[in-house]
Amino acid sequence: MQKLPKFPAEHILALSLKTPYALESYEKLQIAAQIKKLRRLAALTQMELAKKLKTSQSAVARMEAGKQNLSLRLLVTLA
Repeated sequence: MQKLPKFPAEHILALSLKTPYALESYEKLQIAAQIKKLRRLAALTQMELAKKLKTSQSAVARMEAGKQNLSLRLLVTLA
């Protein structure tokens, strides 16, 4: 038997993520949100994080908006 979502929004989300494109977009936004959350927890500005990553502030802003393609090397550096 399939487990039913606890909230109606979960059901809508589950239905909307059935296409590969939608799922990929959702995952990018999840990663973007994590980057922003962790930057804020570390009390860093976008500029400070950019300097640590040897990139620009605008690149960090794109990462946090889910509009920057992230390389494996960059993800390892972030970790």
